[in-house]
Amino acid sequence: MNILKKFFEPTTLALVGATRTPGFGYGIPKFLKRRGWLDKTFLVNPKGGEIEGRKVYKSIAAIPAEIDLAVIIVPASAVKQAVIDLGRKGVKAAIIESAGFAELGDGGRRLQEEVLAAAKEYGMRLLGPNCVGVVNTENKFATIEVMDPAFNPGRVAIIAQSGVFGNILLDHLPEVGLKISKVATLGNKIDLDEADFLDYFSEDDQTRVILIYQEGVKDGRRLLSALKKSCEKKWVVILKSGSTPLGSKATLSHTGSLSGEDAIYDGAFRQAGAVRANSLEEMIDLAQVLSTQPRLGRGKKVGVVTSSGSLGALTADALFREGLELAEWSEATLDKIRRLAPGYLNVKNPLDTGPSGIFKDAVEAVFEDPNPDGFIFIPVVPFAAVSLWKDLGFNALTWLGDWKVFRQKAKHKPAIAVLLGAKEWTEDLKSMVGEEIACVSSPENAAKALACLMR
Repeated sequence: MNILKKFFEPTTLALVGATRTPGFGYGIPKFLKRRGWLDKTFLVNPKGGEIEGRKVYKSIAAIPAEIDLAVIIVPASAVKQAVIDLGRKGVKAAIIESAGFAELGDGGRRLQEEVLAAAKEYGMRLLGPNCVGVVNTENKFATIEVMDPAFNPGRVAIIAQSGVFGNILLDHLPEVGLKISKVATLGNKIDLDEADFLDYFSEDDQTRVILIYQEGVKDGRRLLSALKKSCEKKWVVILKSGSTPLGSKATLSHTGSLSGEDAIYDGAFRQAGAVRANSLEEMIDLAQVLSTQPRLGRGKKVGVVTSSGSLGALTADALFREGLELAEWSEATLDKIRRLAPGYLNVKNPLDTGPSGIFKDAVEAVFEDPNPDGFIFIPVVPFAAVSLWKDLGFNALTWLGDWKVFRQKAKHKPAIAVLLGAKEWTEDLKSMVGEEIACVSSPENAAKALACLMR
């Protein structure tokens, strides 16, 4: 059995450092109780007593059961002894959420090495320190407090070197409609690292896309090998910080990581087949597309419909840069659009409908067109106009039609909507588009995502 199964599917859990007073770890017992995990959890604190109606054991040795996974939240100076006590108990998997190690300098690094040596003596695998552990949406398990919307199971796994970064993604991604399968926050990577979780997630049936936030690497050859294997089975998107001198200095003080030469990372990611995101926004957009859309079919020709000629031109530029092409509309599409379009409308690709009112008919016709291998739709309307029409009962569905129905005519092709404008308008669009069309924030991100689907 892969040892990481104990991290994501433990049968018993020890929370070492459980506390009644507000602070880091205070809310974990409450969270575990709400999610139905507290009955499987043994709480440890020298003061004993009860927390959330559950007995608190004064020592690890006093726990009357075998433990699959331990979560350690004691001060850094007490972590080594906790690891030793867990090792004597036979525990083989532990998460150290405590901070105060290599990120603080040489003294913390020495302490971190002592903790690792103690774990190795007992054959124990460690995650952290300076992290918030793991999340599994499938069984509703997490080692940190997580909001309810994040537990709606999805297809995207996250490997984040930063604990808070991973936690904030769990808050943010449901807000943009992205659903998560599993999360691993690595912290200082005392033992387990990206390569271990890449191997595990690449075999996870629930996961289709793996997102990695990375600051530095312990073993470049091992990571490259794991990336190559994973990219044969899953999409892997990497956002790496420390690409500038200022960013590199920040990563060293954050998780004690040396970022290294950025060009080397760039080449390694390309060699492995991974996709490098240039920003957090781009990473999220790529995940939206890769987790929901089919591959780019038999070719690289894209159909574009927009209500803004400038955005159509930007999209054409982006497609060209990504090695994609604009499709030629079929005669049936041209005939239908010309019958409906005013004389000033130039029926070409990108198809700019402007204020003609035929966007709905154009989308339906384009979905029926056999020539494009994929689609990009950009429905932008000034909100001053939108608000006037909304007062009369109109909405995105009225103007643009039911794309969920249109989509059925090209289910095997990727379709992306670029949503720009006032929040009230884009939220209306999302409800109209549905989950089978990916929503992104820019033409450039749409083009890059389609290029990934082509490769």
